[in-house]
Amino acid sequence: MKTDDKTVTCPLRVAVLGGSQVGKSALTVRYLTKRFIGEYRSDTDMLYKCVLQIDGPSQPVEIMDTSATTSDEASDAHLLWAEAFVVVYSVSDRDSYVHAESTLKELTSRRPTANILLLGNKNDLGHLREVEELEAQSLAFTYAARFTEVSTAESCIAVTDALDSFLKEVKSQRQCSNGHTLSTGSPKQRKLSVSRMLGSLIGRHSPPPQHITELIILDKEERSKLVRCSRQI
Repeated sequence: MKTDDKTVTCPLRVAVLGGSQVGKSALTVRYLTKRFIGEYRSDTDMLYKCVLQIDGPSQPVEIMDTSATTSDEASDAHLLWAEAFVVVYSVSDRDSYVHAESTLKELTSRRPTANILLLGNKNDLGHLREVEELEAQSLAFTYAARFTEVSTAESCIAVTDALDSFLKEVKSQRQCSNGHTLSTGSPKQRKLSVSRMLGSLIGRHSPPPQHITELIILDKEERSKLVRCSRQI
């Protein structure tokens, strides 16, 4: 159903940030397809374009699943590109929590008005826990961020509820005319069939993913273009 409302058609842009092996890709795909896949390539950014039902009309959403190997220059582009950020750490990995804390500090310094969700993943690994929930809640409060803990592997419902709620907040607070968006000169990117790509991982006979309309992979050259386009804002 078409609409002329620019606040609806302008996509919400969310960057998923965090250290290596914290489950950023698993979280993103779990939210968009309701399926859990445990292993992903971790050397490139993945940009998911989709249309979601968020608090009313259909809303275009772009989610950037960022690589932990991203250069400082590309990380700079992520900060300019997105209007909201999900900062992920593993409750079983103290180092990933320290990384998340550093990310929160940078975000609040450089993007003080952006919406931020601090998300503790893998809370099913209670016997390996290195970060207490109360400590993370306090950290989120310090940086005026939302906070939640989930197990991407065990609960699709918890992941959906957390990200649905966050996107509703982003949508309610946004002003498209003042948003951080890429110029129309954004780089040409390699488009893949999401159904085919995920089908190869979860089985050919599985039903196609819902919601996702486009997946774009950014290699090193395309990341550098993203940096240049972002700086034209």
